[in-house]
Amino acid sequence: MTATSPYRHPAWFGSVMGTGALALALSAQAATWGWAWANTLGQATLALASGLALLLLPRYATRLADGGGLRAELADPGHGAMLATLPAGLLVLAAGWGRIGPTLVPEQVAVWTAGVLLVAGVVLALAIGLGWSASMLRGTQGLEAVNGGWLIPPVMNLLVPLALAPLIVAIPTAAPLLVLIGFAFYGAGAILFLAILTLLVARLALRDPMPAGMAASLWIPLAPAGVLGLALLRLLQAAAEAGVSGLPSPSAAIPVAAMGIGFGLWWAAFAGWELRRIRRGGGVPVHPGWWGFVFPVAAMALSITAVGAATDVWLVEAVGLLATAALVVLWCYVAVRTIRMLGRTSRP
Repeated sequence: MTATSPYRHPAWFGSVMGTGALALALSAQAATWGWAWANTLGQATLALASGLALLLLPRYATRLADGGGLRAELADPGHGAMLATLPAGLLVLAAGWGRIGPTLVPEQVAVWTAGVLLVAGVVLALAIGLGWSASMLRGTQGLEAVNGGWLIPPVMNLLVPLALAPLIVAIPTAAPLLVLIGFAFYGAGAILFLAILTLLVARLALRDPMPAGMAASLWIPLAPAGVLGLALLRLLQAAAEAGVSGLPSPSAAIPVAAMGIGFGLWWAAFAGWELRRIRRGGGVPVHPGWWGFVFPVAAMALSITAVGAATDVWLVEAVGLLATAALVVLWCYVAVRTIRMLGRTSRP
């Protein structure tokens, strides 16, 4: 499928991912520096992300109900993987409502909301992830079809432990089972990340440069690089708080997070270099896939902030603050460009 209209583009739920992650980043800065206003901004941003999800869900539900159309869309190597922004967005919202929700609504309401979003996200993640993977294995596309968006369907498994962490603390009687489930999804996401990343590097090395329309997908590897350590840290912290025995200290996740941050910063420099080349060659066309710039940066900002808080290293905390400030600027820029794009496009 080729998305001829931006309204039909499969990456729209990336706006929910980016906005929900921004809410988490603002909340993390509030906890680090004690800024009440940042917490208020985080609450407002979570409400905005939830509103975007409610607005977009009917369009995605229509797509999911169209069996033949859905199979054809998943089989498109250029756009099919971006349908996974739907479950990924729901999982980010689940993490947001689990961590920020209790400051907005009664704790029980927040926990139930996070739980419903988590279950819906997991079911859709498995269905879309497996469906997309099967379509790619049966397809005849060459290595040139690989792009950063291919990381979304398998690697969104890493978001499950992140969304589970608040529920592990809120429901201690179920904590041992939830922790095991979290590690199962973590393993799936981590291993598949390495597999798809290998394909992406091979495509970049052995084929022509990425076309301008796929520029945002070059930034997507930052997302699993950031979430890899963040999810492990949150999972071990939640397990320790819930009293689950037999697990290492949360500090064991810090080296993993630091390695992910190191790779993410290197890849950001590489992706920035490539983006500069693409812009010199004619610019990057604006479409909903631009939200692929936002969540990866948010994942890195969250991971750096979490490592700073866990180690109490002031310099790392300051870098996390700078990364979050850059995230706010990027989110505003992409939001404005998206609104302008919609203003120039007729609704189908």
